[in-house]
Amino acid sequence: MSPSPGAFAATRLRRGEHARRAELPPLVGDGVEVEADDGTRLHVEVDEADPARSAPGAPTVVFLHGYALTAEAWHFQRLALRGRYRLVLPEHRGHGRSARGPIGPTGVARLADDLGSVLDAVAPEGPLVLVGHSLGGMTIMELAVRRPDLLERVTAVALVATSSGGLAAVDHGLPLLGHHLVRWAEVALDRAASRSAVIEQGRRAGADLEQRLVRHWSYATPVAPELVRLAGRMMAETPVEVIADFLPAFGTLDESEALPALAGRAVLVIAAERDLMTPAEHARRIADAIPGAEHVLVRSAGHLVMLEHPALVTARLERLLARAGTGAPGAAHEVVVPVVRRRRRPARARR
Repeated sequence: MSPSPGAFAATRLRRGEHARRAELPPLVGDGVEVEADDGTRLHVEVDEADPARSAPGAPTVVFLHGYALTAEAWHFQRLALRGRYRLVLPEHRGHGRSARGPIGPTGVARLADDLGSVLDAVAPEGPLVLVGHSLGGMTIMELAVRRPDLLERVTAVALVATSSGGLAAVDHGLPLLGHHLVRWAEVALDRAASRSAVIEQGRRAGADLEQRLVRHWSYATPVAPELVRLAGRMMAETPVEVIADFLPAFGTLDESEALPALAGRAVLVIAAERDLMTPAEHARRIADAIPGAEHVLVRSAGHLVMLEHPALVTARLERLLARAGTGAPGAAHEVVVPVVRRRRRPARARR
């Protein structure tokens, strides 16, 4: 999931008007269009490995983004690993450059089938490492039970700030109110879908509100303005109809039976201590259900931990890749305190 449904009233920043710093440089790979089994067009970015830098037999690494985000959410990890591995970054239906598909509720099972279609098309052979954030992690869990033929090729899995179920009880950082927030949002979005043009215009106003909402639900520590803008842009560019299509699936999510299927391979579960969307205890439950899984709790981290603390997440992924295919278990439970660099205040001029 991405930041709370309340954040969807926020808007994108107008380019140039509020941008005081350069945006993150875009990472462009080979764009591939894959047709899902229902005919929906899915956009996939592929970064081919550099033969001079990649090891023979290196796995294809597949990055799956979260709800109301895009493949750009993996910017730093993609930048660190490209060339050394073949990277595949699909965008969920209705997100980024992928088509929406049939109108109506969209569940995790549908996304798992989409992922299967993507892998069949762009990675039909060889070992796989699957990395999923939030909704992307849920999709990987569901794939484990829907496509056991693909699971046989998976040598490692990373589940980042995600949940296997029980999200209906999450208060999203709003005690007493938050338990009802998703249901209210479902009703409001369902009514709003018929007048989405008006809603989208409203989302283009109030950039200051966007900054506050994105910071609150995405990050737990101060981050560079361009990271706030990136998160805000990804969310704001997700159509309100798509938000409405996906939202009901979270309340009924239950992937608990899928978790044992991931055993027998290297598994990394990363939790963010101050995650308001998929609380840290959900990751602990996932790790406990998968024998040999490595569980890492990142202190002072919010839901978008891979953007907030990119070096830490990348380092853990690199350790996972080193274990892929070996069957070696990771540390059962570990708490990591990231280094947070505080910005220096400008020195006051002497009088």
